[in-house]
Amino acid sequence: MADAVTRIDLHLHSRASGTATNWWVKGLGSGVEARESYTDPEDAYRMAREAGMDFVTLTDHETIEGALGLSGRHADFIIGEEVCAAFPEDGSLVDVLVYGLDEEDHREIQARRGDVYRLVSYLREAGLVYVLAHPAYGLPEASTRAAVERRLLLFGLWEFVNGSRPAEQNRLARELAEGVGPLELRQMAGRCGLPVPPHRRVRGTGGSDDHGGLYGGKTFTLLPRVSGPEELLEALAAGECEPGGADGSPDRLAHTALRIAGGALKEGESWHAARLLQRLSPTGRLHPARGAGGGLRERLPLLSRLPEAGMKGELVRRYEDRVAGALEGVGSGFPALDLLGALGGILEGHGYIAPYVALHGYFGRETERALRLRRELLPARCGAVKVGVFVDGLDGIHGVATMYRNIESLAGGGELRVVRCREELGIVARVPVPFYGGLELEVPSLVSVLEHVTGEGYDTLHVATPGPLGLAALVAGLVLRIPVVGAYHTEFGTYARVLSGDHFVADMVEVTVREFYERCAAVVVPSRATSLSLRARGYRIRRFELLRNGVDGDLFSPERRDGGLRRALGGGRKLLLYVGRLSREKGLEGMAAGYLRLRRRRGDVHLVLAGEGPLRGDLEEKLGETATFTGLVEGEELARIFASCDVFVFPSLTDTLGRAVLEAQASGVPAVVYGSGGPSECILPGESGFVADPGDEEGFFSLVEVLLDDEARRRRMGRAARRFAGSMGWEAVAGRLLALHAELARRERSVAPA
Repeated sequence: MADAVTRIDLHLHSRASGTATNWWVKGLGSGVEARESYTDPEDAYRMAREAGMDFVTLTDHETIEGALGLSGRHADFIIGEEVCAAFPEDGSLVDVLVYGLDEEDHREIQARRGDVYRLVSYLREAGLVYVLAHPAYGLPEASTRAAVERRLLLFGLWEFVNGSRPAEQNRLARELAEGVGPLELRQMAGRCGLPVPPHRRVRGTGGSDDHGGLYGGKTFTLLPRVSGPEELLEALAAGECEPGGADGSPDRLAHTALRIAGGALKEGESWHAARLLQRLSPTGRLHPARGAGGGLRERLPLLSRLPEAGMKGELVRRYEDRVAGALEGVGSGFPALDLLGALGGILEGHGYIAPYVALHGYFGRETERALRLRRELLPARCGAVKVGVFVDGLDGIHGVATMYRNIESLAGGGELRVVRCREELGIVARVPVPFYGGLELEVPSLVSVLEHVTGEGYDTLHVATPGPLGLAALVAGLVLRIPVVGAYHTEFGTYARVLSGDHFVADMVEVTVREFYERCAAVVVPSRATSLSLRARGYRIRRFELLRNGVDGDLFSPERRDGGLRRALGGGRKLLLYVGRLSREKGLEGMAAGYLRLRRRRGDVHLVLAGEGPLRGDLEEKLGETATFTGLVEGEELARIFASCDVFVFPSLTDTLGRAVLEAQASGVPAVVYGSGGPSECILPGESGFVADPGDEEGFFSLVEVLLDDEARRRRMGRAARRFAGSMGWEAVAGRLLALHAELARRERSVAPA
């Protein structure tokens, strides 16, 4: 089969192209005056041949100077040129690849490129072969469908695979063209007021669009076996071709950009190299003489000669080493000041990967636009929304981790994928969780997160926690123009105040968390009380969505009630149950005081506490034999404990989820909670439990006594609790999560960015 085809890279550049005007350098911003390419034409020819090309062409911008030099030396060379032409009706521009031309053709082409219709008329009359380069790039925002139809009528050859363009953009171009036949072309001609074109279908080519002397021949066009350039052009004109090779990637483009910057530096154009490095910072503010910007510039002569993997590996290694070193001294108390001290090192480390972040951003913008055009032009080909859910500490025992593990078990890796920080995300460091001794969170590599999000093709991202992984996912979403939903599950500011006793620390946490969530396209909350609280505290959230917690009604069930376990836990007394972390922010000290007052009034009650935490020792000392501490229990053992108790007590004023409250309801156990945060919305007040005024310990235990003294009422409320929890299964939660992401994707993708 290899002998039956001919390969040629139909889109290749050399230094003859002159000062940069190409799309990706322009996309970095103004002020970059480096050349399009620093590759000598002869080196470009040699690169293509070594890559296995049977024939070679150069398509420099608006010039055939480099090509003329090669045409006299190589019988397998074809003169080519890339011409930028304008549509007079809307001013939009297209790049046209022309082959087989001579100097007279070049002059005529340059004289006509201000009007694409005049240009194409000349190309047809002259019998020249021409291809529309990267067709889905640069389409006008207005009248997009008409613009596509005009391009289909003028160009019978489209570049289906451009080796410097995002895969989504290449795919869109191919699908737009391949869906058109003779009938459709005739109908389009009538709508556009243009002649019926000579081509009956639109065929596709491939080209690397290489500017750095790196990837020539990696993307190419396949044709039947031909004996010379003339026969090749005949086959191309007849549409006897198909594309081959790879789409573009941020890594390729970053490698090319640094190679061009290295070429500028080598030729004494240090200012141009510095400006290009500055533009490769995501903010455009990376000073080329300082920090990692200076490090890049100093290492540029060596870096620019490395292969793609070597260059990237060196920069990522320096980034990870610098960030890990900066985080090494972060303590296990509240590390606010430690983190502030580490900030300089963290920022410097990220400077090393700035080119990759910036070019992921460029690819993200282009991919986002291609997806929006697909929804407009090819709605029938748009599949289900794919959601990436990022959770810090997913293997922990807290309510958030439990919630998303249950969602993960239902997702099956299809439309919704739950992502945890594991080795494939390039763990850079581990940092302690403030005031939670022994707990650590992994810090992922931002490059790895960007690559994961890009590779998976997520339509939206769901950030369950504002930890290191959540922050990296938020940055990835912002860089790649993917809508991000932030889930607000924890009152971090309140926790920081309760645990540290320091209002300054609490204020710092509150400001940081607010900055995080205000950058999300939407924020999901587990209760209406949470959204009201955030609004009252000045959070500028664009859109709130309600996503309540769920419960496994098969696991947590009244059928698991165990008389023997009841006797073992409380010796035949009525059982009060608390399940959760034994920590100060849960309000357990106040509950313990209220419970001891209750015990002094009556001896027929016993408290069971299931969980672990730093307050266990103090509580054991204070409560003594009036309470049983089970330690950490899970699964069926925990479900048996729930079902075997009489009243569930949950004294937290800071919880937003109330997972344990729902588990009690599913177990047929009425609950007493405070009217603050999410737990009060996890019961039917007066029907499946009681709600006490926030902080009113006497009122709280008065309601507990109502349930202890009225067995009929307790049983009636237990049955109501079970019915209420029946509508809160994990299937419903996962379905709601997917539905709100589908709506967000539809809304966000349908609106062009300002």
